[in-house]
Amino acid sequence: MQKFFIAAAATALLWGCTRTPGEGGIATVTGSVELEQRVVITNPTNAIVAPAADEDVFIIYGDRVGPDDRVQTNYDGEYAFYGLRPGSYTVYVYSEDTLPPFNNAPDIAIIQEFEIEEGEEQVELAPLRIYKDI
Repeated sequence: MQKFFIAAAATALLWGCTRTPGEGGIATVTGSVELEQRVVITNPTNAIVAPAADEDVFIIYGDRVGPDDRVQTNYDGEYAFYGLRPGSYTVYVYSEDTLPPFNNAPDIAIIQEFEIEEGEEQVELAPLRIYKDI
């Protein structure tokens, strides 16, 4: 009888431990952020593109609502998130909006979604480009 309860508890424990996206794995995601500076934010003529140093980069695990972690880019605009489990993720940064004809528009999110399929995966994302007026 005691073996039955141990087997039932082990089965419930294994089925109840569904791994969700987030920390606790060994996968790594890396990327970079580029800064495009414009004299007039709505005009891309004469824009200057450089690495975006010290910018906040946020990550969302799975389908959660708010950011789960935040890192800052280094002097070359590079960032990394370490120790992630397989699953779906969203990385985003904030940028000035280039569409409105006035400069007091709120910042917008530049978003990139990706998937980690294996535990030891190293994902390199395409650069995220943010915009600021000079």
